[in-house]
Amino acid sequence: MKVLVTIGTMVEKKFTRLFNIIEELCEENILDGNQVIAQVGYDDYKPKNFKAFDMIADEEFKRLIDESDLIITHAGTGTVISCLKKGKKVIIFPRMAQFNEHYDDHQLEMAELFTWNNYVLCARNKEELVKCIKKLESFVPSKFVSNNNKINRLVIDFIENN
Repeated sequence: MKVLVTIGTMVEKKFTRLFNIIEELCEENILDGNQVIAQVGYDDYKPKNFKAFDMIADEEFKRLIDESDLIITHAGTGTVISCLKKGKKVIIFPRMAQFNEHYDDHQLEMAELFTWNNYVLCARNKEELVKCIKKLESFVPSKFVSNNNKINRLVIDFIENN
């Protein structure tokens, strides 16, 4: 199973907690480190058991998504929605304020919304991530339906009528 781990483009906050967990899962053979590649972004993390890159061009990133069987990601809506539109299985691992990974917990809220709609699985710690990985084979995500056109039409109608 090819796994892409991605943490977004945040410069100010690190997400080392997720990388440490991925490292442990590779050591425990829950994930095959030869099949894991991670976008470490502006974090200075140097993995021992999986491949990593800092940042890459958008087309290359899209190719990695296409080639992956699983995406483990922060709860950035752009990344999550891009993966869902491609029909990928996604585990959201939100950045959390209590670990100084973000300024607030809006990613927890986003993760809950995506999970509630059965689009993704969600984990906030190692134990939950292991459970999600074990559920993957039987997990059938709901088909993601974007409401962009409906929202755009509502905004245009509002502007034109006011």
